[in-house]
Amino acid sequence: MSALHLARSAADGARGDELHVLMELSSCDLRIGAVNDAIDLAALARPLGVRFTFAGPLDDAFAAAAARSGAEVVRASSRTFSRAALPLYALDVARWVERLARHRPDVVHLNYAGWGPSLACAARLSHVPVAGRASGAFIDNNPSNRWVDTLLANCAPQASELLQSPLASRVVIAGDLFRPARVTAVDRHHRGLRAPRILFLGQLVERKGIHVLLEAFVRMEADAELWIVGGDWNSAGYPARLRAAIEALGIAGRVTLRNHTDDVAPLLQAADIFVLPSLSEARPRSILEAMLAELPVVASDVGGIPTLVEHDATGVLVPADDAPALAGALDRLASSEATRLQFGRAARRYVEQECRPERTARKYVETYRAMIADARRPRPPFGAGLLSRPRVTR
Repeated sequence: MSALHLARSAADGARGDELHVLMELSSCDLRIGAVNDAIDLAALARPLGVRFTFAGPLDDAFAAAAARSGAEVVRASSRTFSRAALPLYALDVARWVERLARHRPDVVHLNYAGWGPSLACAARLSHVPVAGRASGAFIDNNPSNRWVDTLLANCAPQASELLQSPLASRVVIAGDLFRPARVTAVDRHHRGLRAPRILFLGQLVERKGIHVLLEAFVRMEADAELWIVGGDWNSAGYPARLRAAIEALGIAGRVTLRNHTDDVAPLLQAADIFVLPSLSEARPRSILEAMLAELPVVASDVGGIPTLVEHDATGVLVPADDAPALAGALDRLASSEATRLQFGRAARRYVEQECRPERTARKYVETYRAMIADARRPRPPFGAGLLSRPRVTR
């Protein structure tokens, strides 16, 4: 048993039933949905006896938001290393072991499963259970996933995908943390005096399918404007390719490509249609924000999107990577204000009735406590159990 394990056991009595979760964030950009989820979780879990420490590349805006949620912060980051840099990797693991000994968390939570290999390895060495939030692009061969005890999914389709991974020992469907009070609706009647505005809001990365959206926009028969708003996190030149495509397709006069802003509410309120043509996805927060703003949604029929968007009721679902189908769906809504208003009102009702972040927070806390109980049982050898059949918990 490690010194950290002994120290944590001795401290349990002094802290009562309070749990301490150290969450590693690969980014602390508040424009990213998963970062806002982390802040919301800390605030919602605090009354349930859980305190959070966020570890990541901090800035003042995030530190202030974390403080409002009742969380502590520590400046640190987990990096990835090539095999040629194994000594650096070992040094990073040692640093994390020291941080874990200092902060004494009961659970380590990777806000993106697949990131933080040094922390995940250090947690396993320190007998601290590791939870990993599955993103829309789960990577089987990422080293940190070998040391994640529980993968957290936010919908059943994502959980089913995770169950195919030999690295998933346990999968929990935790749900959404979206808080409906964030966005208000506006009156969109009689906007027919101008062309409808189609809004994409999200990361400017290839898996979001924005190149397919541009091809679909060219095919549209209805007059419309297209706003593409997002950040270029880890995009490997994708935004530049989009700008070149806009010029080559001759649509620069009708397409606006701009950086993400901290306040998305004015964009949602000025738009008439929300579009998300993703090639892969989980349950994106951007769709929930759009639906709460009474926007009809056109989106790919992938991942957890069909659990949010009801086809022909709150929006239109199309096959992924299908520009003609996407163009047809956008044409349908762009040419009918009545349909847009009908779908938009139904979309807001869905979010108001179905989004219960308090329930999701309770599920996270239950999961953390179950992980701690499991960690007290004998563990398999380091790296063992990778081919065992995963379990799913709702």
